[in-house]
Amino acid sequence: MKIIRFVVYAILISFAPPVLAQEQPFIFTLYGGLFFPAHPNFRATYQSSSDLIWGVGICLPVRAPIFAAGDISFFNSKAIVDQSYDSTMELSERFIHIGILSKQFLGGSIFLRLSGGLSYISIKQTTSSSRLPERSQNADKRLGYFGGVGFEQPLDAEGRSSLFGDVIYDYRRSRQKELYGDFGGIRLVLGVHLFLF
Repeated sequence: MKIIRFVVYAILISFAPPVLAQEQPFIFTLYGGLFFPAHPNFRATYQSSSDLIWGVGICLPVRAPIFAAGDISFFNSKAIVDQSYDSTMELSERFIHIGILSKQFLGGSIFLRLSGGLSYISIKQTTSSSRLPERSQNADKRLGYFGGVGFEQPLDAEGRSSLFGDVIYDYRRSRQKELYGDFGGIRLVLGVHLFLF
């Protein structure tokens, strides 16, 4: 955990000075993939180690090759926990990331992507059945951290769009008794950047 914090702080320090590099474009981001929750009970409850996640975001140029990045993503998983009572459980998480994206040229048309920063994750768990009314629980409000690595390649010669793939780790621990534990995890996503000049 201390290592993650150190990396995040180092990336945030590299954000200064906040002078926009006008030669770099504003970027719109769209992505989707799989999220693997870190909570130890997720697999047993939902009979799967992952489910779909999708999100949108923007990147603003700071100085080459640094971008200020922000995105919001959504994760939802639902399972039947007792067929005799038609009892279901649903976990919903919303991730908001604010941080830094660095693109390092590797050669050819490939870029290495390094990202990290702060996250705000809302967590909601809902249970329902044919005999009982729906019941929802929300986790306590806390900040978390994220960090990731990936690769990016332009899709056209004009450089107006690119394809990227990222592996990102989110850390978000809830201390609330009803929803206790790590509700972060690892996401594997593919996405596109649209460069708006």
